Amino acid sequence: MDEVRNVRPIAGGMTGAVVALDATAHDARRFVLKLYRPDPSEPDSAGREARILELLAPTDLPVPRVVAKDREGTDAVWPALLMTRMPGRRRFRPREVGPWLEGMARLAARIHSAPVALDALPAHSLWGADDLLPLPEWWTKPDVWKAAVEVFRGPAPDEPVTFIHRDFHPGNLLWKGRRPSAIVDWPYACRGPVAVDVAHCRLNLWLDLGRDVADTWLDVVGGAHHPYWDIADALSWVPDSRTDGLTRRRRYEAFVEAAVAKLS
Repeated sequence: MDEVRNVRPIAGGMTGAVVALDATAHDARRFVLKLYRPDPSEPDSAGREARILELLAPTDLPVPRVVAKDREGTDAVWPALLMTRMPGRRRFRPREVGPWLEGMARLAARIHSAPVALDALPAHSLWGADDLLPLPEWWTKPDVWKAAVEVFRGPAPDEPVTFIHRDFHPGNLLWKGRRPSAIVDWPYACRGPVAVDVAHCRLNLWLDLGRDVADTWLDVVGGAHHPYWDIADALSWVPDSRTDGLTRRRRYEAFVEAAVAKLS
C-alpha cells in the first residue's frame, strides 16, 4: 500500500473495533481493519477468524478475503485482521419482512452446505455453560427460569453436525437491493447442528422485531426445530437491567417461556 485514505469507523465491533479504509497502490482498493480487544477467555480471536476465512476462500460464499493478520498485536497494538471490504449495508427493519427472511434463510442454507472439511473446525460448545445462572432480579416467573436452567444443563438433542456460522443474525449480514451480499464476523464458526444458527437468529429477531417475525423465521427455514436450542441460546446471554431496557427484557422472558412451554 502506498497511501491509506478515508479511514472511518464501522458500526458494530462488539469485541473490539472495526474501521473501513481505502488504499491506493497501483489501483484503489477497499479494506476493513478489524481490531480485537485482548480477552483471556477468547485467545487468538484474530487467528481463529483468519483460519475460517481462509477455509472459505475456495467456496462461493460471499465472505471477506484475508489480506494480512497480526495475531499478537505486534504492529497494530491489538490483534488485528485486514480484510477486503464487502459490498452492501446492514438492514435491520425491512419494509417487507417475508423476502428479507427468505434471503437470510437461503444464505444460511448455503453456509450449512459449504464444502468445508468438518475435521478442520472446532466443535460447537455452549456459550455460558459454566455460568451459575442465578434468577435475574427482574424475572417475573421463577418456575419458568428454573425449568429453563434444567433444560440448559441437560443433554442436547442428537442432531446431525455440519458447518455453522455460530453467530448468525441480521447484524452480521450485508444487503444490496433485496439480496444479501455478504456475511461477516466469523470467529465462532465451527461444526455443529444447524439448529444453533436457527435459534441464535430467532432470538435476535424476537428481541428486535417481536414474536411474529421470529415465528415466521422458523416457517421460512422449514424443518423441525427443537425448543432446547432456543433455551440454550437464550441462557448463553442474559439481559442486564442496567443496559437492557424493559421491552427487551420482557421479550427475552417471553422467548424463554415459549420454549419451556413447548417442552411441557
